[in-house]
Amino acid sequence: MCPSSLRDAVRLRVPADVRYLSLIRSVVETLARSADIADEDVYKIELAVDEACTNVIEHAYGSTASKPPLELEIRLAPEQMIVDIVDQGESFDFDAYTAPVLPDHWLQGQTHGVGLYLIRKCMDDTKYERAGNANRLRMIKNLHRVVTASGV
Repeated sequence: MCPSSLRDAVRLRVPADVRYLSLIRSVVETLARSADIADEDVYKIELAVDEACTNVIEHAYGSTASKPPLELEIRLAPEQMIVDIVDQGESFDFDAYTAPVLPDHWLQGQTHGVGLYLIRKCMDDTKYERAGNANRLRMIKNLHRVVTASGV
C-alpha cells in the first residue's frame, strides 16, 4: 500500500469531537515543520486535514450518539506527505460532489458545502473508498522543501 521509501509514520486515534481538532492540527503541523516543508504547504495540509475531520464529525457521524474515534495515519515520503483518515460513519458519494460556485455560494447565504472543495484545492491528490463499514480518505500533498541559506 505504501512505498518502502516512507521514513516516518504517525498514527492517531482521536475521539470524534471538535474539541480534538486542535490536537490533530498540532500533530500535522509539527510533522510538516519537522520535514522542512514550506509554510504555504504546511498551511494547506493543515487546512485540508481539519476540513476532512470536521466533515466526518459533522456529516458522517451527524447526530449519532456514540461516535467511534477518528483514525489518522500521517506519513512522510521523500516528496510527499500522505494523510489517511478512517472513520465508521455514513458513506459519501465522493465522485458525485459538485464544487460550489464562489462567491455566489456565500452570497446566497450558504455557509456549508465548501469543505471538499477546499480539501481538493489544498491537496494534490485525494482518494475516497468505502470498505465494509469504514470510510478512508487519502490526501496526498507533493512537497516543496524550505531551502536554507546554505542551500540545504
